[in-house]
Amino acid sequence: MPLSRWSRRHKKTFGRKKPEPKVFLEEHRVPPKPTSYYTKMKGKCRFCGKIIKSKKTGQTNKRKSWHSECANEYMMIYHPGETRKRIWKRDKGKCAKCNNSFPRKSRQNKMKWHVDHIKPLWEQKGKRFKEIDLNYWKENNLQTLCFECHASKTKKEAGLRAKKNKK
Repeated sequence: MPLSRWSRRHKKTFGRKKPEPKVFLEEHRVPPKPTSYYTKMKGKCRFCGKIIKSKKTGQTNKRKSWHSECANEYMMIYHPGETRKRIWKRDKGKCAKCNNSFPRKSRQNKMKWHVDHIKPLWEQKGKRFKEIDLNYWKENNLQTLCFECHASKTKKEAGLRAKKNKK
């Protein structure tokens, strides 16, 4: 079950589809939505595209448009607030590098924690929709880092990315 409340804004996209660009460039921070997301058919999951069966009768459940596992995965990938809540709950505020604990919320940069992608998202930049790996946005590729550890990791990755771009 998602930690955030499911709201009406999720229904606004029901049946509407954005034009699909040929190359995935600017918005590498947010993965593309699956084609089944834009379906108008009730009883078919908007995330995986499979039919939703009723547990009691085994027939198609026309009242639902999400499997519960798919709704959880969708919220984790596409809603950063939900992602931060889950990672905080999993790691209990401990930095993966220096092992220091941090409060859930703070106004001081030295006390802030960041959700970091272990495999950096820029590796997905410039790929076509069919080539994109959704595992980059899933929970097993995320870690908690403190402000300083995240800054040093980002600096190293920026150097690697600059070397790669020169070639």
